Amino acid sequence: MKKIAIALLMCLSIIGADLYAQGINFEHITFEEALVKAKKENKLIFIDFYTVWCAPCKMLAKTVFPDSKVGELFNKEFINLKLDAEKEGREIAKNYKVDAYPTLLFVNGDGDMLYRKVGGINIDQFLAMGHDVIKTANSDYSLLSLQEMFPQKQNDEKFLRIYIDRMIEYGQNPADGIEAWLKIQTEIKENGVDMFEFMLKYVKYMQVDGKAEEILISNYDEFFDIATRQEEGVLKKMQSKMVNNTGTAAYAQKDPQLMRAFINNWKELHGEDANMEALTQYELDYLLFAKDIDAYKAMAEAYMDSIMSAKSLQQIRQEDKAYYEHYKANKYRPSLIANSILNNLEKGREARKQTKIIEKTGFSYLKYCESKKDFKRLHSWIDYGAQLVPGDYNMDNLRASVLNKQGKTKKAIQYKEQALNKLPERDKKRGVIERQLNELKSDQ
Repeated sequence: MKKIAIALLMCLSIIGADLYAQGINFEHITFEEALVKAKKENKLIFIDFYTVWCAPCKMLAKTVFPDSKVGELFNKEFINLKLDAEKEGREIAKNYKVDAYPTLLFVNGDGDMLYRKVGGINIDQFLAMGHDVIKTANSDYSLLSLQEMFPQKQNDEKFLRIYIDRMIEYGQNPADGIEAWLKIQTEIKENGVDMFEFMLKYVKYMQVDGKAEEILISNYDEFFDIATRQEEGVLKKMQSKMVNNTGTAAYAQKDPQLMRAFINNWKELHGEDANMEALTQYELDYLLFAKDIDAYKAMAEAYMDSIMSAKSLQQIRQEDKAYYEHYKANKYRPSLIANSILNNLEKGREARKQTKIIEKTGFSYLKYCESKKDFKRLHSWIDYGAQLVPGDYNMDNLRASVLNKQGKTKKAIQYKEQALNKLPERDKKRGVIERQLNELKSDQ
């Protein structure tokens, strides 16, 4: 009997060792089920948001998740989920504003986000991240507590410095904390070395139309005198970096005020060299963020009319062919990148640019199509794009979406299949198109 008991203990030990040796045990349960389980077991939830085409996602799955130490920590402390952000995890990814992969997310049993990390990391970094999440989840400076305390701590210099650094640790944007601290700080002189070092350290988060920009403009000459040769280069680009940061934040938050600040400063920064097509797209996006749909539709229609009437199809093809021949004769040198450029130019430089504009504007416009006139106009844009680049899947894909909204599901499926057939087998967009096609077929 004693021998049997010893043998049983040995088997259980081996089984336990095998569980950890296999790395992270990703559970095959829904997010809602994970929330219930996390509360019941007093654990946090770890989610790996991935896509089938994401190379860093595959590297994590191959080298980090199977590690025994990683498995030992994460299987003990977390409920672990793997969610394809383009399939079963699409809505959850959308709720947490996941738009880059891999995104490693930690939430509590209430679904509150505690930590976010974007991009691939190695085993040691992954383990350190896990320990940090555990350590800070219930601390006075967890992500949740920081966000709750921030509105009442606008005049607390010490708290704001902690807030800035912790928000960066948690993968969040600390721009609001930086602005708040710069407005009230008494620690350092605005034209001194310490301030310049602060600006250099946090420039990738700073935005325009605030205290950070004011300090930069007021003390630019003093900073330039302080700067090393390498720092001079960073300083010269600091203004444009702030402008770009503002644009990035505007798109991430879909904030019309940030978008307006970005557009105004972008125009000032580029002056007469401003790309008018880019500016038009920014203005269209601003109207969408501001939810001024009537103004958006009117501007989108005028923009597309101007594009379609500027040049004839024959003129575009002639110019594209001339550019392709010039590049091939004078600039082309065989390489993977050059071959890809040459292949794209052969399809038409201007033609491909215009089809991308039609695709982006068309999908946005489609959300607000209501009348027969709206749909007719949108189909005319697609007809034009299909002539620009024959064989391009984008126009078929857009038309499928338009037809589906019109209730013409059978035709929508036909065009979605055409779009899929035009994509190479290894193209990363195939997964999205296949999912959409299956959804259309299931809705019949």
